[in-house]
Amino acid sequence: MGWRWIVPGALAVAAFASVAQAAGPTDASYFEGRWTFVDEICSAPTSWTMIAGGNFVSEDLVGTWAWQDGKLVLSLNDLAVDEETGEAGGRFRMDGPVTVVDRNRFDLMIAPDVYQMQRCVD
Repeated sequence: MGWRWIVPGALAVAAFASVAQAAGPTDASYFEGRWTFVDEICSAPTSWTMIAGGNFVSEDLVGTWAWQDGKLVLSLNDLAVDEETGEAGGRFRMDGPVTVVDRNRFDLMIAPDVYQMQRCVD
């Protein structure tokens, strides 16, 4: 009688472990490619390109990216000039944990913001 509860329970635990493993990126190669914000289109100049080896390019941003200890680390240089003050952009760093939604979508949490990104499939 006890085995009827053990088998479904074991299957549920195995299924959960499988989903949890598939949900997280196993290595940095997951992030390689072009990404855009979920509410924008891939042809928008604000899309992010993360190149293998760690280079990052966007409309007015250049720098590096890395996948370290479960966090996406962006070390960027803002090339834009502030329209109101006329001041040049500067260097900054953003890093935060990532929730992988699927192979083409992730959320980057940098409190209080959540950057929802989708892969650009060419």
